[in-house]
Amino acid sequence: MDNQPFMQIYLSGEETYESGDIIIEEGSQGSWVYIVLEGQVKVTKRTEAGIVTLDTLKQGAIFGEMALFGKLLDGRSASVIAADGPVKLGVLDFELLRRDYESLSPPLRLLINTLIVRLKESNERVAAFVVAANLKNRG
Repeated sequence: MDNQPFMQIYLSGEETYESGDIIIEEGSQGSWVYIVLEGQVKVTKRTEAGIVTLDTLKQGAIFGEMALFGKLLDGRSASVIAADGPVKLGVLDFELLRRDYESLSPPLRLLINTLIVRLKESNERVAAFVVAANLKNRG
C-alpha cells in the first residue's frame, strides 16, 4: 500500500542512511516514526540464537509507529537497518500524530492499543519461529 500521499501531512523532514546503518536500535528509547521514501530497510530482532530478520520494508512502509504507544512498551521492540544501498526516509511529526491519536474516541484508542500489543507479540513469535527453523535446518 502506498502511504506516501496520505502521510505528506505528517512529514516533518527527511533523513538518508547508507546500507548497514542502524536507524532504530532494539531496546532504545525514541519518538520517531518513519516512512520509507526510497530504498528498503530490514527489521531485525535479537534472540538467544542471534539476530533474526523479521521483515524487509520497501517504499511506502511505515515503521517506528509503536513509539506512539510508548506507555505500552519498554523501548523499541526491534532494530531497523538500512538494507541494500542508500535509504531515504521521511520523518513523521510525532506530536501531530500523537495529537490526532489523542483526538480519537477512547474505544478506538483501545482497539489501536490492542492491535499494537498484538503486533509486538507476533514479532516475538515470528522471531522464535525463525530461530527454531534455523536450528532445525542445522540439525
